[in-house]
Amino acid sequence: MTQAINIIKQEHRNYLALLSCLQHLVADMKGSDPRAHCVLFHAIVDYIESFLDCYHHPKEDEYLFRALRKRHPDSEELIRRLEHQHREGHDLLEALKAALKDLEERGTAAVPRFAQAARAYQAHQYDHMRAEEMEVLPLALRHLSVADWQKIDAAFTAHDDPLFGDDRRAEYRKLYSKIVRMAPQPYGFGIKQGG
Repeated sequence: MTQAINIIKQEHRNYLALLSCLQHLVADMKGSDPRAHCVLFHAIVDYIESFLDCYHHPKEDEYLFRALRKRHPDSEELIRRLEHQHREGHDLLEALKAALKDLEERGTAAVPRFAQAARAYQAHQYDHMRAEEMEVLPLALRHLSVADWQKIDAAFTAHDDPLFGDDRRAEYRKLYSKIVRMAPQPYGFGIKQGG
């Protein structure tokens, strides 16, 4: 297996864990003031937007999908679908951000909208990652050359996941700490803001 595939799969696992945490936090809002969770929700959304939309998806599009499209033209329809899903994911993230703003402004009355936006985003991302791992990666392993993989590996090893990686950048170390501190147990330490 190539370095890039290992990185893609690890980033997917990290992302799934974060989305699972988001869903549990949404479920845990019942009976409490949802605005108490907004800082943590913002931290999660900021990470998704800054890492996945700026690093992970563009590298898949530019390196992995481009190479597969060139080496295996029959994959065109699949690649177009996945590229479209990247754009849809961005739109669903924007809807989640709008629902979060509504949650901050209206509190409990906005919980159903936020919960629905979080579920829609999570379901979309699960389907998308499943298609990448079950359809694209096996095709790439069969059809890409050693030279293709060297370029793809170089692209994916040129960055480290700023939240979950070994070399977290300062702003993401703060975000990671905030998520772990603020997420209720068993997802994190459950320390109240300012605690």
